[in-house]
Amino acid sequence: MSEEAKRLAEVKEYLERRLEELRREETLLEEALRLVNQALSSTSFMRASELLQRTPQATAAEARPAATAGAKAGGTPLEEALITSATTGEQLAKVIVYPESIEIVFTKEFSAGTPPFESFFVRKVLEGYKRKDEDLVARGEKSPDEVFEYEIVEDKGLLRKIIIRNYGDKRVVNEIKSTLRWTLNKMLARSGQE
Repeated sequence: MSEEAKRLAEVKEYLERRLEELRREETLLEEALRLVNQALSSTSFMRASELLQRTPQATAAEARPAATAGAKAGGTPLEEALITSATTGEQLAKVIVYPESIEIVFTKEFSAGTPPFESFFVRKVLEGYKRKDEDLVARGEKSPDEVFEYEIVEDKGLLRKIIIRNYGDKRVVNEIKSTLRWTLNKMLARSGQE
């Protein structure tokens, strides 16, 4: 075997070993993240029904836009949850889960440029799910029309809404809620609004 062939064989062996190590690490990281998200989701948000028991009923005028949004988003909500500030209990966002989509409505003003919204929530969380689905499509394990997708609605740099389609299952919903809560609380602390 030539010297070049030996070197290529060594590089190939190294790459295969390293790839296996990274796959093991990814599995462990995903499991750790799942456990953290599970713990966070049980303590990190307040269900809308719980908050309604503590606050006065919403007026009919406030309820109307939610009904209209629900009709557009895909029918009757499966679940609604409020994301609140960890320190003050102030409502930050409302998460409405439909059979085919998730609608996140910001109830407090947040700039889209405040970290870690873009760097963590968009790039790591939302883009992470999208990349994972795109990989499944490339391997023929998922249809292109089932790929996780999202739309961020802003108004003059302020976050208004995020619409997520093809989210998959309850595990994804819980991870999105817990990572959103963490993100919004970090954004709140950075902007000094807490």
